[in-house]
Amino acid sequence: KKKGVLLMEGLWTRFFPAVEKARQLLPEIGTVVNVTSDFNFNANDSEVYPDSPVYNRRLGGGATLLTSPYPLSMALMAFSGQRPTKVHVVGQVDPATGVDLQAAMILEFAGDTTTTSCHTKNPVVPGAGIATLSYGVLCESREETNIVGTKGSITIHSPCHCPTRLTLRIKQAGRANVETKVYEYPLPVSSSESTTDYYYPNSAGFCYEAAAVARCVASNMTSCPQFTLDEALVLQELMEQARLQLGVKEFDE
Repeated sequence: KKKGVLLMEGLWTRFFPAVEKARQLLPEIGTVVNVTSDFNFNANDSEVYPDSPVYNRRLGGGATLLTSPYPLSMALMAFSGQRPTKVHVVGQVDPATGVDLQAAMILEFAGDTTTTSCHTKNPVVPGAGIATLSYGVLCESREETNIVGTKGSITIHSPCHCPTRLTLRIKQAGRANVETKVYEYPLPVSSSESTTDYYYPNSAGFCYEAAAVARCVASNMTSCPQFTLDEALVLQELMEQARLQLGVKEFDE
């Protein structure tokens, strides 16, 4: 802020067209009340235990630092970046290396508690709800995000940290009666004839973030609307709370 320059955490997920569309569609599903999201990968597929940086606290290892930002960012997006009022975390810490291996996190969002529903015959408090998140490095999970509101839901399909498809469901009269619409956003065609140049799935999607940052810099913006610094700081606070509740120490004594 002092220098008047752009500062942003490089959370590429927020810039995928499918995620941008999900944010745009949030008003369509009414008041968001429930979010579920997961991101677990099996580190043993590519890493050697215990020598890999994945299992080294000094090198930023552990499930919370590596995988929690993705489901956390989905929950914060659904609840407009507000800070949760309660955070509960349970998980597993490796006694040999001291890193967290997996965890489940429940967030409570209080919303606008000054608004009463007794006169509107609506028990929903605006902005209130819960998020149930799972993350880890022990297994490969489905990796899907579901954002559920009073009028419908949005599913960001796997792999939801770099998605190309989402489904909007709008509730109709009667239980389990919904109108469904699917949105597809194929990845841009690579200039290379081979996708083996990429290390991560859907890595071509990094161009979305790069283009957005270029637009911000060209416009002399100091914050990127897809992921503001204020929201990034809330996410960092939640990660630290998770590590504290799990008993993960930053360094050896």
